[in-house]
Amino acid sequence: MTHWDYIVVGGGVMGSATAYQLARRGERVLLLEQFAIGHMRGSSHGHSRIIRYSYETPGYVQLMRAAYQAWADAEQDASTQLVHVVGGLDVGDPETPSLQACYASLRANGIACEWLDQRALAERFPQFLLSESMVGLYQADAGILPASQCVATLLVQARRYGADVRENVAVQQIKADGDGVAVQTTQETYLADRIVITAGSWAQALLRDLGLDLPLKVTREQVVFFAPRRPELFAPDRFPIFISYGATEREGSVFNFYGFPIFGLAGIKVAQHHAGLVIQPDDDNTAPEPAATRRVQAYVEQMLPDAAGEVLHAETCRYTSTPDMDFILDCHPVYPQIIVGSPCSGHGFKFGALVGHILADLAQGGMTKHAIAPFTLRRFGV
Repeated sequence: MTHWDYIVVGGGVMGSATAYQLARRGERVLLLEQFAIGHMRGSSHGHSRIIRYSYETPGYVQLMRAAYQAWADAEQDASTQLVHVVGGLDVGDPETPSLQACYASLRANGIACEWLDQRALAERFPQFLLSESMVGLYQADAGILPASQCVATLLVQARRYGADVRENVAVQQIKADGDGVAVQTTQETYLADRIVITAGSWAQALLRDLGLDLPLKVTREQVVFFAPRRPELFAPDRFPIFISYGATEREGSVFNFYGFPIFGLAGIKVAQHHAGLVIQPDDDNTAPEPAATRRVQAYVEQMLPDAAGEVLHAETCRYTSTPDMDFILDCHPVYPQIIVGSPCSGHGFKFGALVGHILADLAQGGMTKHAIAPFTLRRFGV
């Protein structure tokens, strides 16, 4: 039976980045993915994700500095482009607390940004049909991460440095085995010195068997692609990624809708944030819901009328959210050889390359130079 230095459970962006970093550091790494690599049931597949500095919490802005650098390092190592800068625009009522907090957080961290009044907003981005009271917060470094390409690139690099990536191997149970771990799968049992659990919505059951009953909520979310009536207005050099803040800030959501310019062969992509149905982790339904499509379509018709052409298609992904919407990046309180990485809550992908560094640090030495105090397991009383 082969004994590994590290086992990583889950081949999404976080697990792929962790396996890449550990292998790059010379460790013997096994990554186990229960489905085929690039599957459509989780949180890391698809056309695109937003990368941005704009966060209402200064700590996230500080981490994004390191995240941008981590993606740049991965790009250089793989000789490929992963970050596509198009600029980012947050729009909403000027009194919206989250919008104000984003502006203050960017300025506190010295990130260049612009506060656009209604007139300046209308002149700069006439694609939006906004009320006279709405304003914009523009930050030029925001952009697009091609999600599936990012994961595939990280896995290629992990293999290049010697990691063993095995797909269609489901983990059934994880047990502490002395100072190491024993991982029982549908195929065999694997042994390792350390394990990093980055299993997304399937993490809850694995962690429960390890004495961690965490309050994670899994939702099935949906995005919709449109063929704009005037596509020239929504090219990446004329239209940014955007986040639209609503009049009320609902449960767990600081904004209501977000969207992308035309990117690749797809049309404009728009979605409603944290609007999905609560599901069980083993729910394998990935079919879009017509009602969700209609909600997004109504928003586009109202706010972006020149984009409100034919619906090209819709697709789903998952959010796995903590009650406070913050990540989990920590070692098990009883078994320090077990590391938990759940940087999800619907906004974690942009941090993926950095999280790989952080989880590799925790796995190797139990600590990291990055500020992750808000992401401990202790906040759940464990």
